Amino acid sequence: MEIEVRREGPCQVVAIAGSADVGASAMLRDTLLGTIESGSTRIVCDLARTDFIGSDALGVLITAYLKARGRGGFVRLAAPKGRVREILETTRLDHLFDVFQDTACAARAG
Repeated sequence: MEIEVRREGPCQVVAIAGSADVGASAMLRDTLLGTIESGSTRIVCDLARTDFIGSDALGVLITAYLKARGRGGFVRLAAPKGRVREILETTRLDHLFDVFQDTACAARAG
């Protein structure tokens, strides 16, 4: 898994490429929680190049969502495809997170 962090409008975009499996969840946790701790609480997770997301990584996303929300921010998901979209639907996390077609839409949503 590779993670890239970039600024897009008022948001920090965390782009996740590859498989967010058990071995990669610590890196994802460090990135997301570190971003929030540094004061950026408007986060969009770009899942366009994510081919798998495991339960540990889903737990990290939920933790980041709660932490950002507690500080008046958000964690949004953008562009999940195929298997990742199915996982979000099966776990019903598509009802917890705001899910957008791309990062631009997620960043503009206010």
